[in-house]
Amino acid sequence: MPAAAELSSLNPTIAKWSYFEDWDPYQHYLVAKEKVHLQETPGRNIGTYNNFGQNDTTLYDLYVYLMYLKFGFGRCSQDVGIDIRRGAMAREQALALVRKFDGEYPEPYIGEFLEFYGMTKEEFDGVLDKHANKTLFAKKGDRWLPLFTPE
Repeated sequence: MPAAAELSSLNPTIAKWSYFEDWDPYQHYLVAKEKVHLQETPGRNIGTYNNFGQNDTTLYDLYVYLMYLKFGFGRCSQDVGIDIRRGAMAREQALALVRKFDGEYPEPYIGEFLEFYGMTKEEFDGVLDKHANKTLFAKKGDRWLPLFTPE
């Protein structure tokens, strides 16, 4: 690594891959499958319809669930947006998928999350409760349910 003064004299420009190529998880999946024999998840990922994007860590499932509780859109909304932009899906199909999968609770990984964070289920639920947007959701039993229908 060059010294700070030398690096500064070079006047580097920071670039991200998306400056050169659109972010297309499906195309990346196809390349990874061909070149490094990526194995997709059996079945689908929690909260969406596909089985190949962002499946390297279960913490992503928690991230998108919290995103859903806070903003009212989740993993499926992200995925259909990408597929619509790349011309692979119509809006009507996207809405049907969002209504079916967006905001799916990551039930299979709750024990793993509790162990990772060193929390009880009650503490974990308290965090979800704290971040849930009460304008968009109402709590019924132990789950937050939307007060809206995606249109």
